[in-house]
Amino acid sequence: MKRKLLRSLASLIQAAILVMIVGSAYANEPAGYKIVDGIALYYAVIPAEMVRGHPKEHPEGAMHGGVPSGKHFHHVMVAVFVAKTLDRITDAEVKATVSEIGLSGETKTLEPFTIAGALTYGNYFEMPSKTIYRIKVEVRRPGSPETIETEFEYTHH
Repeated sequence: MKRKLLRSLASLIQAAILVMIVGSAYANEPAGYKIVDGIALYYAVIPAEMVRGHPKEHPEGAMHGGVPSGKHFHHVMVAVFVAKTLDRITDAEVKATVSEIGLSGETKTLEPFTIAGALTYGNYFEMPSKTIYRIKVEVRRPGSPETIETEFEYTHH
């Protein structure tokens, strides 16, 4: 249990450091976490340019059907854990809706992918305006009738 917890924390720290170092030039708060109904959600938003350099054969270059072309795409990522134990949830259905404040936005399934040896959910969203985006995340676990929902904001500069 202790070893599993340490591995989970190490993976999160690695991902958070990468996001903070590179993402800080793009947003005030490109990463964070929330606990909702006993579920911990760690989120990050990074420019697609960070992934675009990988060859298509590389797992990160091919995830979600490949990196979209264009300069306004961002990779929205969410890692999901049981808050009390920090056990990673790997069988959830995760969706996100990204919208400018006051607009309807676009909803996509966040697809599972592996980063730093740990399963995370993500997808690409276009964010062309230099404004605040609201990102609504929905998580449904198999066998559960309830959907966990939360929102966070990302400021695109």
